[in-house]
Amino acid sequence: MRWRVFLIWAFFLIRGAFYCSMLPLWEGWDEYAHFAWLQHWLDHGTLPDFHDPVSKEIDESMRLAPLAHELQWIGPPYLTHPQWWALPESERAARRQKLAALPTSFAHQPTEHRFDFYEAQQPPLYYWILSVPLRLVPGWPIEERVRLFRLLSMAIASLAIPLCWLAGRRILGEAPALFCTALLAAAPGFAIDVSRVANDCFAILFVSLLFWLLAQERAAWWWVGLTLGAGLLSKAYLLALLPGIVVIWWRRRADLFRALLLALLVASWWYGRNLLLGRSLSGWLLHPSSGKVLAGVWHINWLSAAHVIAKSFLWFGGWSFLTLKAWIYAVVELSGLAALLLALRTRNNKGLAAPAVLTGAYLLGMFWGVAVYFASQNVPNLPGWYLWPMGSMIAVLLTAGLQRYTVLLIGALAAIDVYGVAALLAPYYAGLVERNHASAGLFPAALARLGVPPWFALAWFAATLSIVVLAGMTDYGVEKTRGHQR
Repeated sequence: MRWRVFLIWAFFLIRGAFYCSMLPLWEGWDEYAHFAWLQHWLDHGTLPDFHDPVSKEIDESMRLAPLAHELQWIGPPYLTHPQWWALPESERAARRQKLAALPTSFAHQPTEHRFDFYEAQQPPLYYWILSVPLRLVPGWPIEERVRLFRLLSMAIASLAIPLCWLAGRRILGEAPALFCTALLAAAPGFAIDVSRVANDCFAILFVSLLFWLLAQERAAWWWVGLTLGAGLLSKAYLLALLPGIVVIWWRRRADLFRALLLALLVASWWYGRNLLLGRSLSGWLLHPSSGKVLAGVWHINWLSAAHVIAKSFLWFGGWSFLTLKAWIYAVVELSGLAALLLALRTRNNKGLAAPAVLTGAYLLGMFWGVAVYFASQNVPNLPGWYLWPMGSMIAVLLTAGLQRYTVLLIGALAAIDVYGVAALLAPYYAGLVERNHASAGLFPAALARLGVPPWFALAWFAATLSIVVLAGMTDYGVEKTRGHQR
């Protein structure tokens, strides 16, 4: 069974590497701002402020490369994908040459254009660690450096796959755990989310590790404390897990206190700094009063907010916000909801309490974020890709609910992945179709325009299909689950 886990992990790495190569520069959500954090730390060795400028290198690259649809507000001379591809071929070629030849000294010069350095709100751990390899490649062109850090981030997040198997094996059993692993590895939203420069990969890693630890009967409190502290120094949204951890370990109050104290010792300095600077505890730029947030709760269409979270968790085409047909989201969302409800009815598996409680606590935190966002920006939703740190737990819950039929959901996610890339992402990024207009027949031409070798696309397709095949070869009923054995 274990060799299949390593194969699935390897297949995901192929899938992730393809996404890292195929996605255009700065198409990952907030990618330029995360990269600016890295550059700031490398140059100054200090935590950035919202008013600090990004580098001239980032600014010039954004002037030369096609930008995501969500950045259209910047305006000329910054061009979105359709505008960039509408340029004469000679001008596009000249821009590519200038981009490849940008002086690396620009990385250490501030730009005069005042881009918002909004990711200065992020905790520092990811940037501290990833700045080490950045020091080793100072002369690489910016596109190559970004691709390198996409690959590193994706590889870090991919550790969630074996950790998901370990936790799933503990809770459900050997064979079902493989379904959990394949579900996570085939999920297109997961691949898109982690194939970018961003600190979410650390959150995914540490939450997956925390899940595995809490799935143990006697996990060491210091491991839990260190993992939680590292997670809190990676992403502030992991504060939402604290109530869930308290509920799960309430019977181990002494260990709970020690673990929380250790996590506090690791991460509290950053949160205390936020309060001293007059920011919210999490450092989030948006911090309306609690009264205003609670008053707005009654004006939010929560069903619509939940749908937006679900669809942008399942599949959202990068920062251009490409989307699938509405019926595709509806089918998968209803299937997932039914699976979760079935999992919650599994009374004779106490092991499901940990993922259910932690996921519930995290979702409550997300819905509080929706209320905060609505109170400050009048936008009644929040992106669902922030859910991916809970990907391992959600995979276990879905598998517990669907059981042997999980393979159908794995196949559906793989089909969505292939369709999304071939018909929507690649043709749009290559300037061959309008936004959200699908045309899978243009996939080969799109690959040529994007400079992605056909063999790489074939390897991605084969890896995606192989995950489904390996899951299909596994007999879910080959052994009783550990939960039923208790």
